[in-house]
Amino acid sequence: MREPPRPFGDGAENLTRMLTMNRLIRAMRAIRVLALCGLFVWAFADTAGAAATAVRLACLGEFESFPAWYAHERQWDAAEGIAVELKVLPTGRLLVDNMRALDWNLAACGGVPAMLAMLRKDVYAVGVGTDEAAANGIYARPGSPLFTADKAEAGRLMRGGMILCPLGTSAHQILLAWLEGLGLREDDVVIVDTKPEEALAAFLGGMGDAVALWSPAAYEARRRGLREVANGKDCGLVQPTLIIAERRYADGHPQEVTAFLRGYLQAVAALESMPDREFAPLYRRFLKETAGREISVEEALAERAGHTLFTAERQRVLLGGERDGEALRGWLRNVIAFHQKTGALSSREAGELERLPLVTPRFLPSGTE
Repeated sequence: MREPPRPFGDGAENLTRMLTMNRLIRAMRAIRVLALCGLFVWAFADTAGAAATAVRLACLGEFESFPAWYAHERQWDAAEGIAVELKVLPTGRLLVDNMRALDWNLAACGGVPAMLAMLRKDVYAVGVGTDEAAANGIYARPGSPLFTADKAEAGRLMRGGMILCPLGTSAHQILLAWLEGLGLREDDVVIVDTKPEEALAAFLGGMGDAVALWSPAAYEARRRGLREVANGKDCGLVQPTLIIAERRYADGHPQEVTAFLRGYLQAVAALESMPDREFAPLYRRFLKETAGREISVEEALAERAGHTLFTAERQRVLLGGERDGEALRGWLRNVIAFHQKTGALSSREAGELERLPLVTPRFLPSGTE
């Protein structure tokens, strides 16, 4: 394996690398903008029945989208009179920031970007996808001194270092929690805002001292020899992905939102009881079809172990339908605190969100269904 560059280069060296990488990133993003202008194709449209009502779901090709895909695979959406159409994007921040252009009805993404849409009062949080904390992490090259250093030494090593990370995402939340554990603040390091696939390619090319990734990009990192320094669970985080509904759509089409959730939760129940020998090939096909990714059987089972799905009963508790929902609200308050630390939320905005008025159980199927 190629010897990694000196782990923590001087400021001039890091700045030169950062400027070069930023030019490459801008070019890549220009291509993505073209996609947002109309080149995305809704999946599943060819199988929708003529009488079914299309429900457009924007998501990432990740675990929280798996139940929606499986519900369509089993035609449970058609049984509810809807046809779920998937639009897959690279990050939740991109999904939220471009919700008008993308024209989605529902979405599944991390709580960190979803909170920004809730601040704009654009969406309701109508369900919980997964807890993904164990699947999101900070990675370094195998020769990095981070793996042998104690926290104090790791903090000294990282001060002034460069980290590749998509800002405003769950990976960013982990990064800040990890830095705090080392006694550092965000401005003690250089963070390059980079999507996971781009970040991994740049890091493997020698840029940066650490990289923040989520699965399934993290599996490619491990295949390429990188090692996990810490994950969200290690940092004491719970990182919920949320199912969010565009407010005007949900207010005008509550039955369709409930129909989607009924199929989604039916899929959750089926997947939870599915043996590994059936789950692994199914999940591998899901990733191949939605994200163009190929993972091994072992990686598919690791994905299962690293994500928690929530049954209908648990959803009603989390969203406050049967109790006060303090668990989910506590998780989301941690997200609000993260946004305050980054400056994305003012104290006034954080206060508005603290009440979490747009987290609602009213679209969930009733317990008797």
